[in-house]
Amino acid sequence: MRWLRVPESWPRRRVFPVLGVLFALGAPLGLLVLRALLAGAPPTPAFFVAEIKADPITLGYLVVTSLLVFVLLGRTLGAREDALAAASRKDPLTGLANRRHLDVRLAEEITRLARYEGSVALLLLDVDHLKEINDRGGHEAGDVALHAVAEALRRSCRAIDLPSRYGGDEFAVLLPETTAVQGVALAERIRASLRAMPGAPTVSIGLADLDAAAAPLPLALFEAADAALYAAKKAGRDRAVVASSSPPRTSALGEGAAG
Repeated sequence: MRWLRVPESWPRRRVFPVLGVLFALGAPLGLLVLRALLAGAPPTPAFFVAEIKADPITLGYLVVTSLLVFVLLGRTLGAREDALAAASRKDPLTGLANRRHLDVRLAEEITRLARYEGSVALLLLDVDHLKEINDRGGHEAGDVALHAVAEALRRSCRAIDLPSRYGGDEFAVLLPETTAVQGVALAERIRASLRAMPGAPTVSIGLADLDAAAAPLPLALFEAADAALYAAKKAGRDRAVVASSSPPRTSALGEGAAG
């Protein structure tokens, strides 16, 4: 059923059974048309009614069995399509969105802003000293650290935000209708959530919005956020830095955070 153009937001496990019903109804209809052709009669509604009255058991059996087969098949295939679609958008280790899904959503958001007023910010996050964590406790310890960061993101982000694992020890959060300065509140919630987890790592965070980007393009926004992230690392890690044309604003452990 890949050739069927169904909007991505529609769950296939529900759409495909409905299509199955349509296919199932086509089976008895096709039989009636075939009988009309073999009898040399026009396939009119009157002919169909006469055939149904003459052989209701056979046609009824065909309708019921076709419905069962096509609906169950549609549900099975639809559930598999939904699972594949979800897997293509998720990072297998953390369960967050993956880089591909974030890139698509960010491009959509910037395209939307080209037509309507609003703002969008991007938060980039690196796990501090992940290599040392791996060296001390092996990759399992590194995975535990990544899981902790993913959990902090899930706890801290709003429903409209898109937290993702961008690759390796780097995470990203798309913040619709938010400026970079406003995003500092989220950065502090993330850091506070990690501090509340025993043994969780610290993180360095860079934030940027389109005002800080060289152009209203996804790559430019990433470059601005990445520059702010680099500044956070250079300043000693375990802090958030907002990209701007003025000297970077930092928020480190113990400093006042934006509400």
